[in-house]
Amino acid sequence: MKKKITISVIIPVHNGENHINKSFEALIKQDFTEPYEIIIIDDASTDNSRELIKKYNLPNVKLYSLSSNSGQSAARNLGIRKAAGEYIYFQDIDDVIATNSFKTLYNVAKQNDCDYVCTDFKRIENSENQRNGTYNYPSDMVFENKGIIEAMKRELHDPSLGHLGLFGCNGRLIKRSIIIDNNILFEEKLRWLEDKTFCWDVLSFTRSARYIRKQLYSYYVYPNINTAITDSLNCGFPLEYIKLIVSHINNSLKNRGLSQTEIAKLSQQALIFFSIQLLVSISRSMLLKKTDLSSAKKTRRYFINEIINDSEVLIAIKNYLPSKKESLWIPKAIAWRSRFFLEFACNKRASQVVRMRRGGKV
Repeated sequence: MKKKITISVIIPVHNGENHINKSFEALIKQDFTEPYEIIIIDDASTDNSRELIKKYNLPNVKLYSLSSNSGQSAARNLGIRKAAGEYIYFQDIDDVIATNSFKTLYNVAKQNDCDYVCTDFKRIENSENQRNGTYNYPSDMVFENKGIIEAMKRELHDPSLGHLGLFGCNGRLIKRSIIIDNNILFEEKLRWLEDKTFCWDVLSFTRSARYIRKQLYSYYVYPNINTAITDSLNCGFPLEYIKLIVSHINNSLKNRGLSQTEIAKLSQQALIFFSIQLLVSISRSMLLKKTDLSSAKKTRRYFINEIINDSEVLIAIKNYLPSKKESLWIPKAIAWRSRFFLEFACNKRASQVVRMRRGGKV
């Protein structure tokens, strides 16, 4: 009798020919004996990505294509629809996973009957791990109802967690039934923070989650090279998209049973927190020369003009609670409605974040 597929690995690819060999070598060398499938979604690549993938000719690799470049959200959604595994695991093609990733995650998930398992990550730049000895939590963690709610609140106050804290999609095992039974898909309008938004939806229905204090996922930083994130920010990210993210957060907090008063307060926090995250992300891309400077300045200026003239933002900023781990000047500049000072504060914060990351502090 044919064994059921345990894990569906979903990887979106757009012009990833320079990363395919390294990424695939780690995938096919997994010390995992259970059946798993690798679902590759080609997002209308114009390079040799498809040909390189086909050369592997592996029975568990399934290649699908989108007719036009639609972004990672659309690619992952197609992967979800094609997946047959008990669990889903997302990865980006320019990242690499440890050879014991699937075995470690799956064993914890099965032994503890949990819906969601994540590990910590490495951030690699110029062959060095910027997070050597740095972890999101001091030990392995168990998150059930109260713990998940506390993690949600922390996610709206702590910018140091990065894209692979408890919230995110890559490098974690998610029970597929959670996604399918609750009709959870990625927001295809979003090409930035789509991973965290998806995770807010997933965690709102998660019964039990686990964090393993091991850096099994390697996220690679490539200065001076455009990435999916920088390309998406170049396309523009209006304030309405931040509000769309906040609407998902509202629904998640409601599903977890929070009061309407607390939801309203946390929604205001989220509106400002993610607006600041967006401004810093654009500014950091400018600093690292990952984007056209003139275009990025226009994108940032457009967003700044939106937030300093938006009535919801101007109410929310009065109640915003910045953490000690973020800039105090950016929310002040928003409250003062000063575009010049806000641009200056964002540039300063972007420089600070790059230094902290390269120094292994976050």
